[in-house]
Amino acid sequence: MSSLGLRVSGTIVVGVAWLVFILLWLAFYAGGFDFWQNMVVFFVSIIIACGIIAVMWIQWALK
Repeated sequence: MSSLGLRVSGTIVVGVAWLVFILLWLAFYAGGFDFWQNMVVFFVSIIIACGIIAVMWIQWALK
């Protein structure tokens, strides 16, 4: 598989993993936190997922 294909696959995997994390968080853990704490978890998880995706694509772009 080409380098580009790995990046695309990695982006899809990170996106699906993020959605699974959010669904599991909402189903099992969100009840113990208030609205603002859940919003922080949501935004921090987005930032982490975007950071992982950005690192993958920046490495490819700098080749």
